[in-house]
Amino acid sequence: MENFILTQDNADSLWKLMASLYPIHRTLVNRGFQKSMEIIGREIPLRITKVPSGTKVWDWVVPDAWEVKEAYIEDMRGNRLVDFHKNNLHLAAYSVAFRGKVTRDELMKHLIWSDALPDAIPYAYEYYTHNWKFSIAKMDLSRLKDPEYTVVIDVDKKPGEMWLGDCLLPGETKQEIVLSTYLCHPSLANDSLSGVVCGVEIFKALSQIRQRRFSYRLLIVPETVGCIAYLATHEDWIPKIEGGYVLTCCGDKGPVTYKKSYFASSLIDRAALHVLQKCRGDRSFRVQEFSPEGSDERQFNAPGVRVPFGSLMRTPYAEYAEYHTSKDDLSVVNPENLLDTVDVLLQILRVLDNNVTYKNKYRGEPFLSKHGLHIPFITTKDAGFLNQVIIQETDGRQDILSIADK
Repeated sequence: MENFILTQDNADSLWKLMASLYPIHRTLVNRGFQKSMEIIGREIPLRITKVPSGTKVWDWVVPDAWEVKEAYIEDMRGNRLVDFHKNNLHLAAYSVAFRGKVTRDELMKHLIWSDALPDAIPYAYEYYTHNWKFSIAKMDLSRLKDPEYTVVIDVDKKPGEMWLGDCLLPGETKQEIVLSTYLCHPSLANDSLSGVVCGVEIFKALSQIRQRRFSYRLLIVPETVGCIAYLATHEDWIPKIEGGYVLTCCGDKGPVTYKKSYFASSLIDRAALHVLQKCRGDRSFRVQEFSPEGSDERQFNAPGVRVPFGSLMRTPYAEYAEYHTSKDDLSVVNPENLLDTVDVLLQILRVLDNNVTYKNKYRGEPFLSKHGLHIPFITTKDAGFLNQVIIQETDGRQDILSIADK
């Protein structure tokens, strides 16, 4: 695979897609998720697999669709204190329908706020409970002075279809490198919309590269249950996966962070570490060991699947202040950081794609002059030394990535 040079056009493309997707209200199964996938489908040839609600996917079940008509809290004078239509993070995803009056004490049991960011609205969800919750900025709690409030949650929960998107770029081999990202968070820029737009831009770049040894697949799914649904409905595909990376939190100002796969020293781990340690000069980076906490790298590394999957981020989830709040807006990310993340991934994929194992056809050290391969050591020391390295190391037992690391 040849190198790909990124330009300002790539940065502009990333930002345009980010800005168009950011305002849309998305969750596991809803029209907003589908609309977002349709927008992405204008950028890359996205195939959609539709899995009906109620479908058993291994130990999980695909949830119903959940649409919000309106949701608000009013005081006794009819002042609307919290309104979903002003910020779609106000209502916890998959809250059940409710309409009625509640006391202040009862309302407080259904409110979520952030002590760390008193002016932020937290992101919350009630996917697998029969409950309702509102998220509110802590500083707005002082407005709740009445003894009673009107609560309206008008939602439509009914069977639908979970949309799972993938884009395949065939290569010389059917073995695949997979990039996976998730789209189910509403109006959160860094987690994980940044991963989606980076994945799309990477695949636009890969499509322009003439020769690809591996095949490459981009997955865009709802987090956790969506990834599990894709794996469960494509079990015959799993043995074709060489490995892959989850993309999330790709646009903030922090240094690039790589989280290793469960296997720690797999080919995909070695390629990522090689690029970060040896190909980016003195730029800072971080490396994390695998942990079962995190995103969909859990699903690929899990028992019964056991595909080596790392995660590429900048500041990891939960480590930046704005995480899972309304503060994770477009001000947290910028085109330069997004483009830098894309560049890192393309370098990693280039290392993977060009990595081969050579087997020598000679015994002992060959007579280079006889073959016109001798390089005078005095005039070109580095080239001469490299020639000796190649002779010594290409014994069929180690790939060129191992030799390069040596």
